[in-house]
Amino acid sequence: MMLKNPVPVILLLFLTAPAPADEPAKRTLAVYLPDYRVKADTEPQLYGTTHLVLFSAKPNDNGSVDFSRITPELLAFGEKAKANGRVKVTFCVGGWGRGKLFANAVSSEASRARFVDDLVAFCEAQDLDGVDIDWEFPRGDQEHADFALFLEGLSGKLRPSGRILTVALGYSRPLPAKCWPFIDQVNLMSYQPWSEEPYEAWLSESIDRFLEAGLPPEKLLLGVGFYAKEKAGERRAISWKHLVGEDAKERPASGHGYWPVGKEACDLRLRLAKERGLAGVMVWDYGHDSPDPEHSLLRYLAEGLRE
Repeated sequence: MMLKNPVPVILLLFLTAPAPADEPAKRTLAVYLPDYRVKADTEPQLYGTTHLVLFSAKPNDNGSVDFSRITPELLAFGEKAKANGRVKVTFCVGGWGRGKLFANAVSSEASRARFVDDLVAFCEAQDLDGVDIDWEFPRGDQEHADFALFLEGLSGKLRPSGRILTVALGYSRPLPAKCWPFIDQVNLMSYQPWSEEPYEAWLSESIDRFLEAGLPPEKLLLGVGFYAKEKAGERRAISWKHLVGEDAKERPASGHGYWPVGKEACDLRLRLAKERGLAGVMVWDYGHDSPDPEHSLLRYLAEGLRE
């Protein structure tokens, strides 16, 4: 049978078709990608990711930066991710166990200047969209004051070229309010509590702590871990990709239990981000996700953030 007026039908089909798998989320969806997750032929499966963070460079005491772990393979992955113009690709400097290096690198005007210059030069040389700072953790008034001066200097060099400055922070450690204007996004490392306590209340209190410290809600991303973490005892962690699919493994028996993982953990952050007017969600890390689209939490988050 021939349709007399096919145009409205075509338009209806267009309007009701599902969003492309790589369409960006309406809110920010940031994903960390460590160098050890990438091989030369790795193809991105980023769905609606808006920000990809390459992890990680290392500061030296004198303010110079060791970029050796931002490997050619990592940079090549980033270039592929940017190909459609929908994903911002930044790189991280820092990570667990590098606090003393950070403290020394920002402790003088000369070392701060070198630190800033090295980071900006790398952005420009590799055509990256910005820098993520992961100092775990500044301690005391002097280190926080030095950090604020460093963030101000780095922001001042990045923003004229349209680049962004983001900061990964522990859920109990806001920065002084004077730092927030220099930061475009806070990646809150709210993966799970360090002690056994009510899960949702802990996450809500983490949000409150940062908002009460003056951080605008539209700059806050709630972090979610793509792994099951034991609440106490050995604190074992099991990647989500090992918990789903045909080869799924059982979590080891634990008298303490595990923090929520999978859709349950994602749903809580999606709901709180929308209820509280937050920027979105951050993920640690890409390599823990299932490569199967049917089980991918990254895809699940992207779809949830489009709603």
